[in-house]
Amino acid sequence: MTAIDAGAMPKESFLQGKRQYILPAAGVIFTVLLILVPFCTLVLFSFRSGTLIDPGPFTLNNYMRAYGDPQTYRMFFNTVVMAIFGTIISVGMAVFFAFLTERTDMPMRNVAWALMLIPMAVPGLLFAMSWTFLLSPRIGLFNVWIRDFFSLFGFDMGREGPFNVYTLTGMIFLEGIRGVTTTFLIIVGAFRTMDPNLEEAARTSGATNRITFFKIFLPILTPAILAASMYNFMSHLESLEVPLVVGLPAQIYTFPSFIYFSTQRFSPPQYGTSAALGATFILVSIIMVWWYRRIVGKAGKYATITGKGYRPRIIHLGKWRYPCFSLFVLYFILTIAAPTAILLWTSFLSTYIPPSMPGVWDRLAWTNYKAVFADPEIWKASVNTLWLAVGAATVTMLLSLLMAWVTIRGRMRGRGLLDTITFLPHALPGVIIGIAFIFLFLQPPLASLQLYGSLWIVILGLTVSYISFGSRTMNGALAQISGEMEEAGKTSGAKWLSILRHIVLPLLMPAFISGWIWVASHALRNFSIPVMLTGRDNMVLSVIMFQNWDDGYPGRTAAVGIILILVLTFFTVGGRFLVTRLSRQQG
Repeated sequence: MTAIDAGAMPKESFLQGKRQYILPAAGVIFTVLLILVPFCTLVLFSFRSGTLIDPGPFTLNNYMRAYGDPQTYRMFFNTVVMAIFGTIISVGMAVFFAFLTERTDMPMRNVAWALMLIPMAVPGLLFAMSWTFLLSPRIGLFNVWIRDFFSLFGFDMGREGPFNVYTLTGMIFLEGIRGVTTTFLIIVGAFRTMDPNLEEAARTSGATNRITFFKIFLPILTPAILAASMYNFMSHLESLEVPLVVGLPAQIYTFPSFIYFSTQRFSPPQYGTSAALGATFILVSIIMVWWYRRIVGKAGKYATITGKGYRPRIIHLGKWRYPCFSLFVLYFILTIAAPTAILLWTSFLSTYIPPSMPGVWDRLAWTNYKAVFADPEIWKASVNTLWLAVGAATVTMLLSLLMAWVTIRGRMRGRGLLDTITFLPHALPGVIIGIAFIFLFLQPPLASLQLYGSLWIVILGLTVSYISFGSRTMNGALAQISGEMEEAGKTSGAKWLSILRHIVLPLLMPAFISGWIWVASHALRNFSIPVMLTGRDNMVLSVIMFQNWDDGYPGRTAAVGIILILVLTFFTVGGRFLVTRLSRQQG
C-alpha cells in the first residue's frame, strides 16, 4: 500500500506540474498557427483554380498568368528601385543624424531628439496625401512658390513644375524621408556604445575627424547599419500608402499597390494571380528574414564597450554647430510642419486651393468639420477604430509576453525557429496578410466562424503584423530580468500563472505598456490591412479617409486626418508620460 502510494504521488505531482504550462503552450501554438496557417492557405490557393468560395482543381495557371504579364516585371522593378533608393536616403540621413546627436557638441541635442520622434505622429496615408498638395506639378504649394519667386526676376517657368511628386522619383523621396525616424532609433544606440579608445588611437596617429568617421566609425557600425538597412528595406517593400496615393494616379505600380488594385478594383477580383504573386513574395520574405537574423547575430562580434571608465568622446563641430542643427529643423519642416500645415489649410476648404490664389481666404470655413461630426458613419468608424487599437494592442502584447517567456526562459528545442516565425510578418506587406486572411476565413472550415466582415478579423490581421515588434520588445525586457525571482516563486510553491502575474508582469510593466502604446497607435493609423479586410460593418477611419480622397473630397479627408493626428499626439504623449512614471516608480 505504501509502495503504491509512494509511486502514485510523484506521477500526480508530475501531472500537476505540467498542467500549469497549458496556458503558455496554448498561447505559443495559437500564435504560430495564427501566423503560418493564413500564409500556407494563400500558397495552397495559388496552385488552385476556381473562386474563394468554390476552389477548383490544382493548376499552374495562376503563375503562368502572373509571370506571363509584362506588367508584373515593371511592378517588381518599381518596387525594388523604390525600396533600394528609399533605404539609401533613410539610412544615410539616420546615420548622419545619429552621429550629430550622440557624438558631437551640436546645440540643443535634446530638441533634435524630439524633432526626430515627432514624425511618427503622422499616418503614412496622410503624409502621402499632404505631399500631393505640396508638390503637385500645377497647384502644389512649393511649386507655386518657386514659380512665383523666379517670376520676380523675369523667368517664366510655365504653369507646371518644376517638381512633380507623381513620379517614381517622388515616391522614392517620400519613402526615404518617412523612414528616417525608425532607422534613427535602430542606429542611435550603436553610436552611443562605441569604445572611445579607438577614436583616441586614431587621433594619436594624426587622423582628422573626417578620416575617423569613415575609417573607424563606419567599419565598426557596419553590422548595425546593415541590420537597419535590411529592416528599412523590408519596410519600404511593404509600403502601400505612398504607392497608392502618389503612384496609382500616374499608373506606377509597386507590389502592394498592384495586389490591392487586382483584388479590390478588378471585376472579377484576380485572387488567383494575387495569390501566386503573394506566394513568391513570402519566399522572398523568408530569405530576407534569414539574412537579417544572420546580420544581427554577427553584430555581437563587433561589440566595443569597455565597461569600466567608458565615456564616448564628444567631437567639436566649431562653426558648423548651428548649421547642423538647422538640418534637424529642415527635416522637421519636411516631415511634420509642412504636411500638417497644408492638411490644416485644406481642411477648411471644399477643394484644395493654394494660399496664394486671390480670394481664397474668403472661402475658409468650418464646413468640413461640421460634416465630419454630423456623419454617423464616421462616428461608427471612430468607435471601431478605438476598439481595433485596444484589441490589437492587447492581443499582440499578451501573445508577445507568452512567446518571450518561452523563447527566453524556456528550455525546449526550436526556440530560435519560434523567434524567426514571429519576425516573418514584418517582411510581408499588409496587403499580403490581408489577402491571406481573406483566403483563410472565406473557405471551409473557418468560414463557419463568420469572422470575415467583423472587427475581429482586422484585429487578428494587425496582431500578425505587429507580433514581430511586440515579441522583440518583450524579449529584450525579459532578458534584463534575472530568473532568480521566478525560481524563488517556484520554491515557495507558486504556480506559473501566479509568478507571471505577481512577479514577472509588474517588472515588465513599463516595457509592456510601451509596446502596447506603440501597437495601439500604429493600429489607429494602419491602412494596408484594414483596406483589405473591412466592409460596411467594420469600417475604420483610415479606410474612410481613403474613400473620401478617392471620391474627390480632399477637404473632408484633411479634416478627418487632422482630428486623427490630434488623437495620436495625445495618445503617444500621454502614453510616454505613463511609461516614464512607471519607470520612476520601479527605480
